[in-house]
Amino acid sequence: MTPLTEATIREPLRAVLAARVVMRAPPASGTASAVLVPLFERNGEAHVWLMLRAEGLRKHGGQVAFPGGKTDPGDASGRDAAVREAYEEIGLPEASIDVLGQLDDLVTGTGFTISPFVAWVTDAFTPTPNPTEVAKVFAAPLRTFFEHPRGLAPFQGHAVEGQFVWGATAKILRDLVQLLRRNR
Repeated sequence: MTPLTEATIREPLRAVLAARVVMRAPPASGTASAVLVPLFERNGEAHVWLMLRAEGLRKHGGQVAFPGGKTDPGDASGRDAAVREAYEEIGLPEASIDVLGQLDDLVTGTGFTISPFVAWVTDAFTPTPNPTEVAKVFAAPLRTFFEHPRGLAPFQGHAVEGQFVWGATAKILRDLVQLLRRNR
């Protein structure tokens, strides 16, 4: 397999995402929300930023997730919501985010319709987690998600940094990996 680097992913993925039709969920499918799938290169290899949500949260506490959340009335789009949430939750500044495109909407069993936006983090970034929402921010090599997931559906996922990536986060990563595999 060709190494997963900025040179092999960033612009090719932008082109693939721009050329496809995004599968949108009907508006009544769930609470509109958006997440950012922030990719970056570390030591010559593509990684993705993930976060462990704080235990005390009413929804999805203690789970691994992408930065994101509900779309607010002030957000012009799902993209804007994802970028805003990335700053609020992990301190990722908008100026460092190059949104490459959108993956298909995902309707969760917990009542959310998630619009995932894939982005490349263009500058060096040190996370500053919002402690009321985020327990930990960590990076995972993207190649990890090319491996076969463990567990039984719907709890299939990947062990990363002592955490288990499953559910909607794992599904979004599987969708991303499928796109990358088909277009390499």
